[in-house]
Amino acid sequence: MCTLAVVALIACAVCYEFGYRSGTKQSRLEEEQLGLVVITLNGYKEAEATNWTKVKSLLSVELLGFTRDYEHRYGAPDATNIFAGRFAEAQNIADRVEKQMVPVASALQSALGSNFNVETNK
Repeated sequence: MCTLAVVALIACAVCYEFGYRSGTKQSRLEEEQLGLVVITLNGYKEAEATNWTKVKSLLSVELLGFTRDYEHRYGAPDATNIFAGRFAEAQNIADRVEKQMVPVASALQSALGSNFNVETNK
């Protein structure tokens, strides 16, 4: 009986350690993604201020990707989070960039001609 209690206690300790490490890794990934959004947002603002068209275009696509990835993985941050204001600004820019993008299906259809049908799974 005592051996069973010791084995259960060791199993609990091991499970706790694995859970703790998994949570730590998740936090690091979220912090990294958060950092990518903030850095790209700052670069976008600087490019917008200097009117560098190509740099702004590149950063806008990166900002769109990083913002959507963060949103998909972690959701929108709480209003109490210091990152929430920056994220909301990044979301507004990402929405604007996404509206300006050409849909892939229609672009492929026009590039390939009327002989090809482009099917999308929606």
